[in-house]
Amino acid sequence: MPILLRALVAVTFAGSALFAQQEPPRRLDLGTAVQEAPAPDTLREGASTSREMRNRFVRNQLLLGAVAYGPSFAVMISTEPATRLASYLLMAGGSFFAASEVARQWEITPARQVLSTRMAWRETATGLALANAWDLKEGEAGALALVGGLAGSATGIWLGSGLTEGEAVASLVGHDILVASAYAATWMVNPNTDGPDAMPWSTRIAVPLVAGWAGYALGRSWAGNAPYEVTAGDASLLWLGAGIGAAAAATTIVESDPADETVAVSLLAGGLLGVWGAERYFVRQFDHTRSDALMVASGAGAGALMGIGLGVLISGDAQRNSAPTMAFGTLGAVAGAWLTERYAQPARDEGRRMDVGSRLQLNPMGAVAAFSGTPGMHSLVRFTF
Repeated sequence: MPILLRALVAVTFAGSALFAQQEPPRRLDLGTAVQEAPAPDTLREGASTSREMRNRFVRNQLLLGAVAYGPSFAVMISTEPATRLASYLLMAGGSFFAASEVARQWEITPARQVLSTRMAWRETATGLALANAWDLKEGEAGALALVGGLAGSATGIWLGSGLTEGEAVASLVGHDILVASAYAATWMVNPNTDGPDAMPWSTRIAVPLVAGWAGYALGRSWAGNAPYEVTAGDASLLWLGAGIGAAAAATTIVESDPADETVAVSLLAGGLLGVWGAERYFVRQFDHTRSDALMVASGAGAGALMGIGLGVLISGDAQRNSAPTMAFGTLGAVAGAWLTERYAQPARDEGRRMDVGSRLQLNPMGAVAAFSGTPGMHSLVRFTF
């Protein structure tokens, strides 16, 4: 294996642990009542990090070591089974202690924990996809996957500085949506898989993966500049909207024999419309917690199962894969999400907090709620010192 790849792995792994220790500032809240610590969705960089957040980061990195870093390192090092096993155990166990040191030296906020974990998974998959598209040797593929995973984790910690957890999740959603959109676009531009005019698989894979990095920035920009608060639960529900929209689009073409470009156009259009609908209904109107979002997604899944069952019963044996069955499933998902939203009763969106300088934050909707006599605790001003 090329020496350059080995050197790149070593540099990336070493660089992931070089972080400076920071002292968390104190925060004073002035409101209508004693205000508890901010929810994880609104925790900003510099806020005190709980021990549980650090422990979660270490556990996630250990899992990455066992499933991603360890196998990649073992494949990169040798082709001999005993050496591979020893290399795997070394990397898998070392991931725990490396992550513990990073958590000791660096403030692990919710945004950093989310980005460092999920970017590591995505960039490991990116390395494997590129290795497959470029037809690299086994050792080189392992090196590329390992570099991608470690670089993704370190980049997530760096990018998570100053972000809320909602902005972090929105960055990931933006990445995924742009990757899927770019992949669909490659089929729209050139659906050929054989012949001299066929688009190479390396291009079909590389273009979406490069576009995904722009997706991180796009998602972050949207969540950071929206006139409403984007929580982690809000952002994650965009995935649900994309899935429902794509299913609705598939319903229109399931009984035909569409060309590849038709499938790509339909699924892309449906998915983007679903994202738009979820943003209009879920994100703008409510502030979902992670638990709320999981409940809504579970309700959509349960409704889809009931819809598919009803479609099968109505369609009969001969038409079980028909458009009506998919249509009932899609409608069931929509109805399930809507009903669960009513059961979960997430908090109404209170509007985006306004930052005045780097220390003072004003919450205008909290002031309106306080002066109108709305029950509960309402934060008016937050000052960090």
